[in-house]
Amino acid sequence: MACVKPNGELTTAALEVLTRIASPATDQEVAEAVKRPVHQARAILRELIKAGMAEHDGGLYRATPAGRERLRT
Repeated sequence: MACVKPNGELTTAALEVLTRIASPATDQEVAEAVKRPVHQARAILRELIKAGMAEHDGGLYRATPAGRERLRT
C-alpha cells in the first residue's frame, strides 16, 4: 500500500490518517475515525512514520512538525 508517493504526495487515505493524528490517537482510534480496518490504518501509520510525518510513542500516534506542516499546505 503506497500511501506516500515517491514525490512525497499523499493519498487521500494517508491525508485522512495524518489529519486524525494532529491530536494523539491510538491505532484503533485512527481506524475508527477513517473507517478502515485497524491493519490498514497501521500500514498507513507506518508509511507516515517512515516519511517523517508521524511518530509513535507509548501507544499513541501523532503528527510530527513535518506532518503538521503538510496539513497546512
